Amino acid sequence: MNEMGAVRVLLVEDEGLIRLITEEFLQEHGFEVIEAWNGDEAARLLDGPDGFDVLFTDVRMPGSLDGVALAEHARRRYPKLPVLMVSGYAENLVSRLRGLDPPMVVMGKPYDLLAVIDTLRHLTVGS
Repeated sequence: MNEMGAVRVLLVEDEGLIRLITEEFLQEHGFEVIEAWNGDEAARLLDGPDGFDVLFTDVRMPGSLDGVALAEHARRRYPKLPVLMVSGYAENLVSRLRGLDPPMVVMGKPYDLLAVIDTLRHLTVGS
């Protein structure tokens, strides 16, 4: 959490309108949101000096890292970082996520923004 107590969310979404709407909604509900449009940009942010309380990422994105590879990258640096992953496509997802501990939370797309808020709050209790 930052100095003001807001949960810092790294939001990774390649669709600009979805990213903007989600960012604004999270900010309205007290979250501090840092956005990235793909996994490569998000990995650079994760490798930077600023920490995050939770990673909220789409699975399918342009670039060399999809959401699962990004989550694996994030966990190498922050082993207990909570991850909320969203996907419109579930194929192969469960098997790819099986080895991650703590496990990630997966939601389907389109998602309900209030459910996202509840999930992020649940994931970051005590952070």
